Amino acid sequence: MKNLTSKLFTALVTVCLMSCSDDDNIEPTEGKHDFLVVTNITSTTNVTSYVGTFKDLTVGSYTNQVAQQTTSYPFVSIFGDDVFVTQNREGDQVVKYTRSEEGTLSETGRITMSADSQPMHVLVESDSKAFCSLYNAGEIVIFNPTTMTMTESIDLTAFAKGDGSPDPGVMLLHEDMLYVAVSQTTDTYTSSHPAEILRIDLSSGNSVTSITDDRATYAGNVDTPGSLFVDEEGDVYVYCVSSYGFFPGQKAGFLRIKNGESVFDETYFFNTSDLNIVGIEGNHIDYLHRPDYAGNGIIYSTGNVYALASNPPDYINDRTFGNFKVDIYNQTIEVLDIPFSNGYSASSLVTEDGVLFGVSSTDGVGIYEYDPATGQGSEAPIVTTQGDPSTILKF
Repeated sequence: MKNLTSKLFTALVTVCLMSCSDDDNIEPTEGKHDFLVVTNITSTTNVTSYVGTFKDLTVGSYTNQVAQQTTSYPFVSIFGDDVFVTQNREGDQVVKYTRSEEGTLSETGRITMSADSQPMHVLVESDSKAFCSLYNAGEIVIFNPTTMTMTESIDLTAFAKGDGSPDPGVMLLHEDMLYVAVSQTTDTYTSSHPAEILRIDLSSGNSVTSITDDRATYAGNVDTPGSLFVDEEGDVYVYCVSSYGFFPGQKAGFLRIKNGESVFDETYFFNTSDLNIVGIEGNHIDYLHRPDYAGNGIIYSTGNVYALASNPPDYINDRTFGNFKVDIYNQTIEVLDIPFSNGYSASSLVTEDGVLFGVSSTDGVGIYEYDPATGQGSEAPIVTTQGDPSTILKF
């Protein structure tokens, strides 16, 4: 089993700094809400997480008054009006909430995975079929998302290196193939093995093929589905965090599997570790944290600028996470004019109207907005949040 180093893992996942406050009773606004947010509240050493919704970007502020309290560091997926929350390292259940006409979330089902399996990413294909990666168990569970009952499973333990699980994380469904990014770690946050994707042929008895590349390691940010995606050409990209900067010499970056191929493209590796980025301290990032594909080769993401960290790092007060525009075709990264955040927020979401960033800065905590057409970012949150917004999603 994994040796979970809580302090270092806490530095990698999103938690928050704000304390709960005794707000007046707040009624949900009328009508279904457009946005979902995960906020995390810390009190001494305990983290309390909430999953809630707000109507639109004009609400001004968001509180946890009518949100659902959940385990620390939940990972969240949306399908229709349903929200699937995995308990990650805090439990073995996947809980389903459903968005109501009044804008609130109500629990409508749950499924319990095997003990200490660490359910990670839920990927819903249809009303009758969904996949859940079990990080610690080395398994993909297939279940019915309507009835919340298991139907079958895919054992990946034969591909483990170093322990009993290859550590399946984020998944992508593309042309009847299930792509699974595996991190091959024995301590949660570092790996010494080549970057690896397991490709499962769903039309051929769930046969599994391993695709590896030693130019990077630790494929996929485990809590960020946007780190594994397909572009308009049908090419599959995966961002490799390469031990989150904890393993000197490893190079974080993007690898590509070209459309119709079953190996990584030898001609392509976007090395983000060594890229010179104008306008940031030290001119380099350790890794991109929350990439979200906008189309035409453009990604928006947060990223860790380690040169801004204290010595030793102060994960609460250091603001090391910038907000970036990434071009995976031309292999460039541009820092955006939005305040830097600590790592306990640092989320991003591409919408049809612009890009949203979850930021915990010295000037404000909440959701900031960037307009790609003008290149302008908001100087203050357009929606303040009670707790750091570690995940922002849109229904």
